[in-house]
Amino acid sequence: MTRSPLAEWPLPAFQLNNSFAVVDYSQEAEQLFGKPKRFFELLDEGSHAKAERLLKTRGSKKPIELNFTTAAGFFLADVYYRWDSDFSLNLVLVPKDDQMAAITAQLIRLRGRLKETDYELLKEKERSDALLDKVRELSAPCIAIGGGYVLIPLFGNLDAKKVEAIRPYIVTRIYEYEAETVVIDLTAMGSVTQEGVSYLESLVQTLGVMGIDAVITGVKPDHAQKLHLLKREMNLRFEASLESVLTTASENQ
Repeated sequence: MTRSPLAEWPLPAFQLNNSFAVVDYSQEAEQLFGKPKRFFELLDEGSHAKAERLLKTRGSKKPIELNFTTAAGFFLADVYYRWDSDFSLNLVLVPKDDQMAAITAQLIRLRGRLKETDYELLKEKERSDALLDKVRELSAPCIAIGGGYVLIPLFGNLDAKKVEAIRPYIVTRIYEYEAETVVIDLTAMGSVTQEGVSYLESLVQTLGVMGIDAVITGVKPDHAQKLHLLKREMNLRFEASLESVLTTASENQ
């Protein structure tokens, strides 16, 4: 038999001729009924007359409820059918037995669990975002010290990930404070990577675009080796300590 695309249907399906002989069937149909030759052989005896009467109705689009027999027993199904021509009738069976109901219930339960999981993931993301914001704030707090000055004491190591993580927070807070000068204090800073210096340069450039001066204080000897090029290329201002910055500021007022 030459098989058509009907063979791949995910439900029991048949193609019949005008004598109701089986021309083709899906793999699902074959699993249930074997290799049938006549459609009426698959029906419970009480469904024969009903099936023959209704299947001859060419214009109906409503399904027929029929009872089928298999080696495993009886099952009830809605049969959807359509005549493609005077000689070709297509049928699809949608089982209505307890197994189908169980599968439907299982899908409903699964959908409910997925919704619960999505909600839990959303809450977890919100908690993670809040913790990340707190880490950024603790890693680089912005402290208004008067006179248009804002102090940013950096903690930990100065690397690319560090600066990239805190930059959005710093820029937002500085804008809110209407800062004129930002003092970046490295006293509590550990190691400094060259990539971190490049990101620090980018941060300082961002402040410059905003019309804000940047001063770096608390530079340790091992920091200086990485930062001296930054001072030369950007004409960046360095001070020994925060106290010296404030002293210079008071003298200029």
